[in-house]
Amino acid sequence: MVGTSVPVEPRWAPDSSPAEQALWRWAVEGLDDRVLVVPQVAMTVGDGGRAREAEADLVLLDPGHGITVVEVKGGTISYDAGRGVWRRAEAGAAEVRDPVTQVKRTRSVLRDALATAGVEVDRVALRWVVATPECRLQAPGEPVLAERRLWDALAAEQLDRLYRSACGRLELGEQPLGDEAAERIAQLLRGRSRAGRAVAVAAVEQHEAQVRVHTESHRNVLRRFSAHRFVLVRGAAGTGKTVLAVESAAQFASLGHRVLLGCWNLVLAGWLVGALRSRLEELGSPAAAEVTTDPSGQVVVSHVGALTGRWGAPPEGVDAQAWYLEQLPSGLSPRDTGGEFDVVVLDEAQDLSELWVLAISQLVAREGRWYAFADGQQDLFDADAALPDFLELEHELHDNFRNSRQIAAFAGGFGDVELDCVSGDGPPVRFVAVPGEHVVARTREVARKLQRDERVVDGDLAVLWLFHNPFKGANDEVARAIYAAATRARSLLVVVGDPDTVAHLGFHDLADRLRGSGSPGR
Repeated sequence: MVGTSVPVEPRWAPDSSPAEQALWRWAVEGLDDRVLVVPQVAMTVGDGGRAREAEADLVLLDPGHGITVVEVKGGTISYDAGRGVWRRAEAGAAEVRDPVTQVKRTRSVLRDALATAGVEVDRVALRWVVATPECRLQAPGEPVLAERRLWDALAAEQLDRLYRSACGRLELGEQPLGDEAAERIAQLLRGRSRAGRAVAVAAVEQHEAQVRVHTESHRNVLRRFSAHRFVLVRGAAGTGKTVLAVESAAQFASLGHRVLLGCWNLVLAGWLVGALRSRLEELGSPAAAEVTTDPSGQVVVSHVGALTGRWGAPPEGVDAQAWYLEQLPSGLSPRDTGGEFDVVVLDEAQDLSELWVLAISQLVAREGRWYAFADGQQDLFDADAALPDFLELEHELHDNFRNSRQIAAFAGGFGDVELDCVSGDGPPVRFVAVPGEHVVARTREVARKLQRDERVVDGDLAVLWLFHNPFKGANDEVARAIYAAATRARSLLVVVGDPDTVAHLGFHDLADRLRGSGSPGR
């Protein structure tokens, strides 16, 4: 049993205790996977001098039952029955806040917060529990704290049983929460700031959590084609091709096979090195230490051009395009890589020319495997047409695991992006109108504003721009570039552009959206 955390990997607040994190981990590891585990919930209801605030250390949303609020106390906790107070041994037996009073108040605020958000709560089972995961504690009993409402240090090995005991049976008039309501409440609780209002970063975190949940389940797709040795996996942007590429490389590397994970994009190649190493570490595989960019290594991650040992500026007087697309691949052979590979995995395979596809095929061992992941809509060199000549099975991905519905809808205007976005909604796409000569500078300002005012951290921010039209009027290629750039955004997309230039290129709908965003200085 594995509970489902929302988000999958919480960003713990600086003041969160190890006890809170331990209880969250127990819940994730010990509860049924239908139970949504939501940590660090801050709520405010009402306004002005009548506002009430509360923080829930953990909220458990059970579609088959109801809602359970958990108050966590760290350290060695005891109840002084003589004085009717709670104490912590580590603080010199100093008095601490009554956890029972806290959790009951939090439950009350939660009920009001959900009602304010339009969630029907009259028939929802709303239970509470006090947890002391760092110590053993004898429950004081009713009317203070019944044994069934206490989870102490022993709960780690029997949390599911204790959870069922705390929930009890549904009482007269109560109805099961249901999956849809549980999911909605989880998003509401993760989308509230401490002031009780939605903020962009909260919406982004909600969507990122869903991406991670579905990404984990998406790895099961490998089972559908791993029995075959030569497979072409097609999918629109956001359907999880890169996740599957890394996973397939990791699975075979962990079995001791010599593996090549390659692509044409330099930036992507750099990211894949860390992604594959991290995945192998998650699997506990010693192959994580063997991940290298050295073409002669055991687990190689590389830009395919670097495999030749001649990557760099073309010789003087040689046409650059001919050098990269024709001369470099024609010289690639197993001699450059210290031999053949048991498994070759190509991500963004549509970026490769036909000659590169032919060259890569020579690196696959006689009894080896070759998996290629491609999006034909981004195919600039017609490589997707050549791949079926080398790969025996084609597999189509249909679900969008990356983009929010808002981003997918925008990108769909420039390419056929899969709109069945299983990771759900995100913030609306934003548009900023700027004169052409100020687009780059204004984009930097927008990025800084997101960081400063909306708490978007550096690691969650990427900037892509088309600062000129390299295709000299080939607007279908410009549309393809916009499609590729837009679908790289997972949760929040901000489009900065000159409406007049955009309209001149023929993208009138996008120009109208930019003009509707307000004045250029906005």
